[in-house]
Amino acid sequence: MAEKYKSLVIFGPPGIGKGTQAKLLAENKKYFHFSTGEMFRGLQTNPKMANSEIGKKVHELISAGNFVDDKTTIQLFFKTLEEYVKEKKFNPKKQILLLDGIPRNSNQVELIQEKIDVVKLIYFFCDDENILIERLKKRAVIEGRKDDKEEVIRKRLEIYKKDTEAVLKKYDESLVLRINGMGSIEEIRKTVSEKL
Repeated sequence: MAEKYKSLVIFGPPGIGKGTQAKLLAENKKYFHFSTGEMFRGLQTNPKMANSEIGKKVHELISAGNFVDDKTTIQLFFKTLEEYVKEKKFNPKKQILLLDGIPRNSNQVELIQEKIDVVKLIYFFCDDENILIERLKKRAVIEGRKDDKEEVIRKRLEIYKKDTEAVLKKYDESLVLRINGMGSIEEIRKTVSEKL
């Protein structure tokens, strides 16, 4: 049995600022930020990943307008991790993985557990959904995305609630750090480092 990757899971609804906090945490070299968004973008930018068997499979699914299923997503995740280790971007002996965007649902929790050892789950929460909706609308405008319509955003938040709340139930309560994601970036950063 290979050694498991020690990991922190960064968790919370769209628009809460997970990516921002993960990047700030990763400024400390003992952490390595793994973003699923970057993983999927890497299929366009990294020929090695694009031409791998799993890369081609994911590309076909996306090109055909299909959703990438959990099993395929997790295969891509482990393949990308292997590449990061080979390219010396990530050193599993010295660094803790910061997982941003994975696991997304309870099925993915099952699929990663044989190789991933979750030591903490940082859960950013927000009591006012309207703040998240406004943030996501602004972000879509800045990034020139088409998903800035309120009903699209509300649907994303609904899916999040259904799928991802189930993830929390999969982990022991003692592993979960609950952090209010509604302060300033600096305040939240301070809270995260204090709690860790």
